Amino acid sequence: MNKKAWKSLLGVLALVFVLAACSTQVKPQMSQASFDQSLQEYQADLGTVAAGVAQDLALQALMSQPANAPGIGTLSLTATIMKINSQTAVTDTLKLLGDIVPLADNNLTRGKYDYDSTNGWESDPNYTGDDLVLTWNFNDDQSYSHLAELTFDWNYGAATVDVREFDGSTSEMPQDMKITLKVDGSVVGSLRGQFGWYSCNGAPIAEPTSVAINGSAGVSDRIEFSFNLSAGDSRISTSGSFSATSGGDSASFSWNVSADGQMQRDSDCFSTGFDVTAGHVDFQTSETVSGETSSFAFNTDFTLNFDASGNPVSAGLSNGFIKVDGAVAVTFSGTLDDANNNCVPGENVTLVFADGSMSLEQYLIAQGATPGCD
Repeated sequence: MNKKAWKSLLGVLALVFVLAACSTQVKPQMSQASFDQSLQEYQADLGTVAAGVAQDLALQALMSQPANAPGIGTLSLTATIMKINSQTAVTDTLKLLGDIVPLADNNLTRGKYDYDSTNGWESDPNYTGDDLVLTWNFNDDQSYSHLAELTFDWNYGAATVDVREFDGSTSEMPQDMKITLKVDGSVVGSLRGQFGWYSCNGAPIAEPTSVAINGSAGVSDRIEFSFNLSAGDSRISTSGSFSATSGGDSASFSWNVSADGQMQRDSDCFSTGFDVTAGHVDFQTSETVSGETSSFAFNTDFTLNFDASGNPVSAGLSNGFIKVDGAVAVTFSGTLDDANNNCVPGENVTLVFADGSMSLEQYLIAQGATPGCD
């Protein structure tokens, strides 16, 4: 399977995951046309909630945070968190966590830094604390000026720990940290991160085996976020949730994804990859807009199939179904691949609606996917 086909395959998985679960023994109760209409309406309502929450002052402050801040990588904190989700590969998740916890620094960054539009981040020589404090000015959507302050308390619930880096050096890492957001002196958000570090012959290395992140932000509206990662040598699982409330409207989604396989480690105990063989995916999402509630649920088991060289070439899907408002809308099963090499995968996955069945490939083409590889 070529590179474009694999990108399409991953895109299909992401699309299916977002839809969201119970038993393939239940006959589907929704026609394809009704399913498509429900999905379109859901996406439109989701946009309404997202647009409302984005106007909250706390969210405006986070989104305005200048990049390249000392101690948290090149991205803003919000951009980093938004990239950590259920569809993020394990190795990529570890890299993204490095934008919150700087895995390559000898010591966690401390001090107070104020952002200047001309000179960038400038250190405050009068600060004597042991936290990392970032401040910057921003204008809200009404052109009013505000001061944002983001504080990283690295040892909030437990002392930091020294861990060994891949190059043999030692770095300071948090075990229980807290991030607090203030706007004009008032607390409008917080995030707590708890980390467990892999033990190599009794000594910790700079690779998390467990992560628990929980946070919320909002002044008039509110968002809440959680992310959990457990990385063992034979199973990796992630779970989490995100919810947003704007006035009387709300939206939320949650996930629970597990992958079985084998972690590959070098002689220094650092992971070099995780060979996935099978797993399970469960997604739930719901929203309430203008007093009307709707929901989607998705569930499937999967098993990866490999070629003679050990490369994954397809995924066997079983016990798959999508629910809409609590009723099974479509069931699916089969082998997810691109056997005919037209870069629209799914010809061997069957979708069953109340009014008939079709392949996933046919469904994607009907939704606008274009066969043919560049």
